[in-house]
Amino acid sequence: MNDFIFERQKIAWEKALSLLKPSAAQLEHGLELHRELFVTDHFGFLPSVCYNKKFVDKWNELKAGNIGARELSERMTYFYYDCCCSDEKYQDVFRRAMRNSGLNCMIHTVAEGKSREEDIKRMSCNLMLFRKFRDTIVQAGNADDILKINAEGKVAILWSVNGPPIVGELQDPDQELNWVDVWRRIGVRLMHLTYNRRNFIADGCGEPANAGLSELGRELIAKLNECGIIVDVPHTGKQSCIEAAKASTKPIMASHTAAKALFDYIRCKDDETLKAIADTGGMVGVYSFVGMLGGNDDINAMLDHIEYIAKTIGVDHVGIGTDNRFSAEQCPEYSTISGYPNARFNPHKWWGIWKKNPHTPKNPLESSSGSLAWSNWPLFTVGLVCRGFSDEDIAKMHGRNFLRVLRANECES
Repeated sequence: MNDFIFERQKIAWEKALSLLKPSAAQLEHGLELHRELFVTDHFGFLPSVCYNKKFVDKWNELKAGNIGARELSERMTYFYYDCCCSDEKYQDVFRRAMRNSGLNCMIHTVAEGKSREEDIKRMSCNLMLFRKFRDTIVQAGNADDILKINAEGKVAILWSVNGPPIVGELQDPDQELNWVDVWRRIGVRLMHLTYNRRNFIADGCGEPANAGLSELGRELIAKLNECGIIVDVPHTGKQSCIEAAKASTKPIMASHTAAKALFDYIRCKDDETLKAIADTGGMVGVYSFVGMLGGNDDINAMLDHIEYIAKTIGVDHVGIGTDNRFSAEQCPEYSTISGYPNARFNPHKWWGIWKKNPHTPKNPLESSSGSLAWSNWPLFTVGLVCRGFSDEDIAKMHGRNFLRVLRANECES
């Protein structure tokens, strides 16, 4: 067990074991299988948090200078990465977390799709991480890259963005769609059509309406197919998902979602949508995010969704996209940070507020220090063994399905 976890993660590890109740044989086999398989987090985040004294001092310095609340938030978002790359303790935690996860590949979101300027700033931060941790993580552009990176003993990272870079004047479609080529050259390989709200492309899952794709949305999908970028619909509304599946000539994904049949929540997909995605040859990743699973919001709830979706559309179309991350410890000084409680600026940005179906987690700590903790990745495999999935089925869900979808979307350039 100590090969997989840090000392301070034992509580989360033991919590998951107490819920899974594996036999000694199941535990041994699951952990060994996890070490042997090609394992992908189909939507995750690189380890955090590096809220060290340097971060705290900078925050308080900017606030003392009466900088605006929104500007403070933006600057500190980027300064956080500087701290990560200069903090030796964090660097050690980062490397150990990635190694102990047993992951071979991660689809990592690097931009929010709200403005091209903001997206490029976020991408630059992630490029800095690649340089600092080149001994641990390497950016991949295709399936062959992933296997070569793994052969070097490193984790392959594919870039995803939470929305398309179409935010301009919308007068010349070529002017807008050509930005997709820029994102492709930078390394983006998955792209959300929407993030909860309606945009120029489609309706998000948080909209009360259920409109489908716009004409521009259909052109975007054709462009993504041409460029080798996977169409991803985890935050997209039902009708838009179904129309996207019909419009795409290549397999699509919902990289991190769950089954609406088990939990009626806006981020979950109903059977019709799940089947539409599978019919493209695509796949669905199940998240490990507390509040969006229902039931007891624990590892068994996540496994329930995986089992249901596998029975509904087949194991060839299922994976795990945690939408979660490993969080390091905060420095003691972090408690001295205070924001702007009376400011008009709200850190819970409009596009992320879901008034419909607000979720109140039963066990809010499950995602960080409970059974769904990202550090429990090896136990996700144990859980699949406990549910009776064969080694071959687990191999498909852990990464083979994704490699197939990725190869089917690849273009020559």
